[in-house]
Amino acid sequence: MIESIRQKMKILALADAIIEPEWQYRYFSYNSKWSDEEEMASLRDGCGGEWFLWLSGPFAGYKCLSPEDGLMPNLDGVKSHVPNGYSSFLSEPAFSMNLATCIWYWHDSKWFKHGLTVERLIDLEDIIKWTAKDYHTWAIEYYDREFDIKNIEKLFEHQFSEERAKKLNPEIDLNELQRELVEIGINS
Repeated sequence: MIESIRQKMKILALADAIIEPEWQYRYFSYNSKWSDEEEMASLRDGCGGEWFLWLSGPFAGYKCLSPEDGLMPNLDGVKSHVPNGYSSFLSEPAFSMNLATCIWYWHDSKWFKHGLTVERLIDLEDIIKWTAKDYHTWAIEYYDREFDIKNIEKLFEHQFSEERAKKLNPEIDLNELQRELVEIGINS
């Protein structure tokens, strides 16, 4: 399960890196080199909604902040009961762990979910189910441009090529994209 989530998040980050070269305007990001032993995926909607997925070996932690859905009232209590192995996740300043709508952690092959239900932001459960068609539909609306679904499908099938990147974004800087591929952890 964790490996399939990791791969899905890398694909989404790759697609966004091709479509939107400016990092600050992307919805999905992935850093395979967050630290020597950690990786991080993120989503930012540009309106204050965001989530972070922290991955380290068999551990995965997910923190979502959806201001429209509210803040969980017992955040400190939940954090104090998260199992050992998650201290780096819980103390990471970049994850803004003082505010959350929900926090999940992966333990004994299942998600333990705490907090509120997220309805106004695409959450991790939705993303896990996304197909190339789902991303294509979303990207057309979010980026307000048309994209050939066949090229998106090839990315979802792990068939990246510079030619495909150029078809999705004729103005892409391939040298910069190569640097992005290293950070995302995709071999070209």
